[in-house]
Amino acid sequence: MKNGRYLTRRYGRQHGVALITGLIFMVVLTLLGITAARMAGLEERMSGNMRDRSLAVQAAERALRDAEQDIRKSGRVSGITNFVSACTNGLCYNGPNGNKNGVNWNTTPVWSLVSMTAAPSVEYSKFTTAPSIPGLSAQPRYLIEGIEKICWSASTCDSVKTPGYRITVRAQGANPNTVVWLQEVFKP
Repeated sequence: MKNGRYLTRRYGRQHGVALITGLIFMVVLTLLGITAARMAGLEERMSGNMRDRSLAVQAAERALRDAEQDIRKSGRVSGITNFVSACTNGLCYNGPNGNKNGVNWNTTPVWSLVSMTAAPSVEYSKFTTAPSIPGLSAQPRYLIEGIEKICWSASTCDSVKTPGYRITVRAQGANPNTVVWLQEVFKP
């Protein structure tokens, strides 16, 4: 009290600007946090899918090497003697032009006509001593097609005709939906 009067401070009227500014910053920070969490989850799924695909590709490569060993060392492949159009034990043959029994394998591949998840395709390591591949939803499977050399004229043919083989492999990763197909032409 001064000179009989009360001192009163005059506060300016506040309009809640600090509160509104604080709430806006909280909303922005919350949105940034949610976005960062979603991005981290998406990146984790992407890296998991890449790992699974890599695992399937490696399994398919191993199955190609296994099929090559089957051709070279198992004793069941001698020229194209055991190869038939029914693909018995994964050995397929459809004539010298790939066109027999009304099916042209040059336009309709054999692997689209027979099962690559069960017989007649061959499971990895069935005819070799290769150990099974861990971490896969299913072991890879393959078909071997016998391919005869076709002579268009006598001057272009060798006196010894060595057949070639087309190997088709289907492999899965840890997730059964991750599927890789590889194919090679192999001539021992």
